[in-house]
Amino acid sequence: MRRPAAAGSKATSGSESARKVLSLLLSFSEEDPTRSVQEMATALDVPVSSAYRYVSLLREFGLLEEAEFGGYRVSLRAVGLARAARAGAAGLSDIAHPVVQELARETGETALVIRRLGQAVVAVDIEESAQPVRLTFERGVLMSLNRGSAARLLLAALTPKERADYYSFLRTVENDPELPGEEELAAIAEQGWTESFGQVSDGIWGCAAAITVNRRVVAALSVAGPLFRLDDAHRARIVEAVRRRADEINAAVAGTEF
Repeated sequence: MRRPAAAGSKATSGSESARKVLSLLLSFSEEDPTRSVQEMATALDVPVSSAYRYVSLLREFGLLEEAEFGGYRVSLRAVGLARAARAGAAGLSDIAHPVVQELARETGETALVIRRLGQAVVAVDIEESAQPVRLTFERGVLMSLNRGSAARLLLAALTPKERADYYSFLRTVENDPELPGEEELAAIAEQGWTESFGQVSDGIWGCAAAITVNRRVVAALSVAGPLFRLDDAHRARIVEAVRRRADEINAAVAGTEF
């Protein structure tokens, strides 16, 4: 549902247009690299004429270009943005990666470092389980900010205003989103770790502990695996390992800015 702009409010109108332009750019993916203006207009729920204006602006800045067989694609100029994103996450990844590898070997399950990206979360480091039945994640793929142990840990770290804005956004894209209450989030924030059962996929368990810099949560260290091979005792050992390894990262990044 589109929020109506106040009469005569150019700021609101401009802000809404900016959101549409950015949403259009973010609608491209590895699986959907080329899109027509009609497809973009449908995805954004805007008139085709508006979609053309957004495309023109992105072409002006060199972020979109015409594809050989029709439609538009993201230009190579966006590679610079990807490099900047990798550089920004490199410091934490460099420190955390050896710990993530050790955690995966220690627990026998997939270990990850998860960071918030706007109104979603992404895995910035992954070490998959060596077991034949394992979870598969992909770096950089946007995931829900309200489902899963790592996501809820990062959600709990938001300010009440940031959470309210996120919930408002979420209700525009989901009819009945699964939203944790403030008491649950306060408990997660206080203890610095949490676990989840089937929130991302049925039969999947996960736990996560906070990675903090100067008392600010910047990421979550997580382990996830199928419940069928994780009894109570095994899960307790994984939780202990995740919390201990997160403390190792926290000690290593103390005083650093990411």
